Parts: sequence; structure tokens; C-alpha cells
Amino acid sequence: MSDPTKNSEVDAQHAVIGNAPLSEQSRYVRTNHPDAQWFAGAKLGLFIHWGLSSVLGQNDLSWGMMKRGMGAKQKSFEMYGWENFDEVIVTPEKYWEQAKYFKPDRYDPDKWLAAARDAGVRYAVLTTKHHDGFALWPSAYGYFSTKNYAGGIDLVGKYVDACRKNDLKVGLYYSPPDWRWDRDFMSFGKDELGRPLDTRHKPFTLRQRTAEEERENKVRFREFLRGQITELLSNYGKIDILWFDGRFPEFKNVAYDDAMDVKDQTMTVEEIRKLQPGILKNQRGHLYGDFSTPEVKFPEQRPEGWWEYCNTFNSGGWGYRKHELYKPAGYFLKCLCESCAWGGNYMPNVCPDARGELPEAYYKRMKQIAEWMKENREVICDTVPGQWPVNSNVPTFRKGNVLYAMIDSLSEGNVEIKLEKEPVSVTLRKNGAPIEYSYENGVLSFTLDEDDQTLLTDVVEIQEMS
Repeated sequence: MSDPTKNSEVDAQHAVIGNAPLSEQSRYVRTNHPDAQWFAGAKLGLFIHWGLSSVLGQNDLSWGMMKRGMGAKQKSFEMYGWENFDEVIVTPEKYWEQAKYFKPDRYDPDKWLAAARDAGVRYAVLTTKHHDGFALWPSAYGYFSTKNYAGGIDLVGKYVDACRKNDLKVGLYYSPPDWRWDRDFMSFGKDELGRPLDTRHKPFTLRQRTAEEERENKVRFREFLRGQITELLSNYGKIDILWFDGRFPEFKNVAYDDAMDVKDQTMTVEEIRKLQPGILKNQRGHLYGDFSTPEVKFPEQRPEGWWEYCNTFNSGGWGYRKHELYKPAGYFLKCLCESCAWGGNYMPNVCPDARGELPEAYYKRMKQIAEWMKENREVICDTVPGQWPVNSNVPTFRKGNVLYAMIDSLSEGNVEIKLEKEPVSVTLRKNGAPIEYSYENGVLSFTLDEDDQTLLTDVVEIQEMS
């Protein structure tokens, strides 16, 4: 299996849709609206990638039609563990044909989100429209939405209602890039010689718009994007997060530092806040926003300001896979603790199938995490981050004179923490059992006994002198 921490594919995808490089995603302009301040202490969100790719269940959402077969030098999606992802790439025509068979007759977002709530999730973000252009609500703009498919159901509306029922903040993902709109004027990949490929993945000469067609398309596309975003922000009551993925067209060739000076925008941040004054938005669509969104690979340096780490909880990519494999709960908790220890949130991704169901593996994992949270919720939610990794080799959290050390299931249980004074006690939090330790030259050292380690994250409580 390939190294899941490799980020080359993320960078490649972000280049296609115009997201800022991960190294720049810490730049932000944060709102001071009181309704938005909850984000700093949210800790845990839930990403939900759902769309047409769930019908076949063998390729990724949108990216499953984007051929990246460029020989051995670029094995696509290595970071997700696929040795040769090109085997599950389909043509755009076959991909979009899935809309005919997308029939979510078992859609029950209340069931999804009740399990998430019990596991400590505070907010959710649903892909209302991904790069493939299919909208999960009956939009009055365009002809590729549930207005024309899936019996006209408003999947977004039902999701929003379920969020409110379960006391979760409402997040809506929206992709400004729209490959369905641009299908006759874009390449869906390159061959091994770097030549563009047509929608059947064969070399050809891309059709070009005339200057007049380009002007007309620019106006029409902006009206389309603006109309859909306005619907999302006007038809469902209060929306807490607008999660863009990809640049708006006017930012296509704009440097990150110049983004705030762009004129004649599709929809400005001010216009968005006029519709939803307390909304949060990420930095991707306009290249600046309230929080940054490193994904897949944990950031090498602590991001500035508000941020969330988004990653795949399911195995294989962002979209639904029929094998329905989910990563262990211990991996989930490791990501959660590391994100929160740097003052961020963690947002793992899950994927419903074409009928609207999440697999049993999801509910099993949520139950495991909920049980851990019953015992350790206050360690995550009622503390401040420690100084990891500067003063410790494991994530730590502090509440007054108590320091909590978080020992994940992948570690060997060896802990070193710099302390000014020898602690009063070192105990295993779940049962209060004392842990043997040494304290020399200002460093507390101990090893969690193998019999005391679990497959989740174990918490050691360090009581310091007043």
C-alpha cells in the first residue's frame, strides 16, 4: 500500500480547480460576527461527500472522470492506497449517465447525523454541488440537478432540517468550477506525452471559444453560479458555513496576495454576508476567508488562525466505494487530538451510497467514538492546547493544574514532557491507576504498559503542583 501521507495528488487536484497551495492556506480574514465565533471551539465536524459517483461505487466523486494516467511517474491516488487508480476511471459521458440511476429512496440524514452528534460532532458540511456540476437540490439555474433527476427531491433541504434537529451547525459545500458546464471546452486529462484528451480520453484538439462566445459565456456562467449560491443562502434559513472548493472564474489567474483587490466578482464576500450575516466561509473560492482547510496530509506547521483538518474516514477517496471500508476509530481519534492540540478542528469525510445510506461501518465507528467521548469529552472540549510538539512528544491539553497526555494506538506508549516541577501524580485517566515515571532535568518520562494500551487513544492525567 502506498504512503497515505503523500500530498502530490492533492496539490495536482488543487491546481486543476484553482485552490491555493497547502502552504498558503493559513492566510485568512476572520469575521467578528458573534454568530460565527462558535467555530474556534467546535473541535469536530463531519464532511459528507455525496453525488453521482455513488451509483457505480467504483470511482471518486467528479475526479473519477478526470484521467490522470501519465505512466509510472504519476500513479493516481497513491495517497488513498490505490496502486493503479486508472483502472476505475470512467469517461465523462458514462460518469454523468449515472444521474439516471441516482435514486436516494433510503435517504435519512437524521440517522446519519444523530450518530455523528452522539460522537461529539458539532457541525456538518454536505457537497451540494461538486465539480461534476450535479446539484443536490432542484435548482432553478441550469439543467443538471435533482429538478431533472431523482424525482425532484430536495436533498439539501432534508439535510439542513436534520442538522437542526440534531443541534449541528449547518455547512454547505459548493464548487465554483463546473465541468459539466465546460465539457465541450476542457480537457479531461492528458496522455503520457502530455497531450490533452477529449471526453472519451483520446488525444484531440480542444474546441476554442471565440472572443464573443467567451464574453457571453462569462456572463452566463457568473449568473448561473450567483443564482445557485443565492438559492443556497436564501431558501434554507440560517446557514453557518459556506465551504467553497475551487476558485471563482475571476480569480483564475490572480495571485493570492491580490485576491482582495479583484473587481467585478461573481459574488463578493460582502454580498454573501448580506444574505447570511453570521456565516463562515473558507479561503478557497475567493482565495481568502475565515478559516483554512489543509486536507489529507496533516500540516507540517501549526496554521495561523482558525482552521480545520479534513481527511477521508472511508478508504479509497472522497466518494462512496462499494467495499465500504472505514479507517479504525483509533486513527480518527489520533487525527482529532492532533488537530485540537494545535487549536484546530477535525473534519473526517463519509460517503453515502446512491440510495442515501451510510454503511454499517460508519455507525460502528461512530459508536466507538461516542463511547470514548463519554469518558473523555471534557479533555477535548473543556481544555486549552498544550505545547506539542515543543514540550512533548504526544499531544497534550491543559485545564488548570492538570495536563492530559494523549497516547494514540499507533505509538509505543513512550512519553516525554517538559515540566518545570515534578508532578504530584501521573495516573491513567480511565481507572485512576498510578503510572510509574521518572523526572530528571525537567523532563517527565513514562511508558504506558502494553496491557493498559487500547486500540483507541489513551489519556494520562498529570497533576501538577498549584
